[in-house]
Amino acid sequence: MKPTKPITNTFLKLFGVLVMTVLVVACSGKKEKETPEDAMTELKDSFEQEKKDLKYELEEIKLDVEKELDKLDDKIAEATDQNKTVLERMKADLNDKADDLDRAIDKVENSTKQAWNDTREFAVETSEDVKSSLKDFGEKIKEKFSDS
Repeated sequence: MKPTKPITNTFLKLFGVLVMTVLVVACSGKKEKETPEDAMTELKDSFEQEKKDLKYELEEIKLDVEKELDKLDDKIAEATDQNKTVLERMKADLNDKADDLDRAIDKVENSTKQAWNDTREFAVETSEDVKSSLKDFGEKIKEKFSDS
């Protein structure tokens, strides 16, 4: 019985080496040469995904603006005449920001690869501007209604 144990160990070692060899060959087989068509497809997919992600982010910010506009409508309905004027001006500014977001979303949707860098820059700047405006808007509302 003792002679079979070294044979079994040797067999297991050889089997392990064989499995590792198959795995290495299988993994290295996936590194086929990439054709120019494959590279172009990958770039196109990357561009489309980036476009989709940026559009989604802008749409999320637009939803935030719309929520703030709804809240503002409620505040306007309850406000005094003096506060209504201020709140309506704030609403007009917020509507302008919503329009800016709509333009950015349209520009992203219709952008070509050639114009993408400019489009992305415009969309990011618009996004940052609207986020900043929403923050300022919230502070102005707190300030206005904590005093009254």
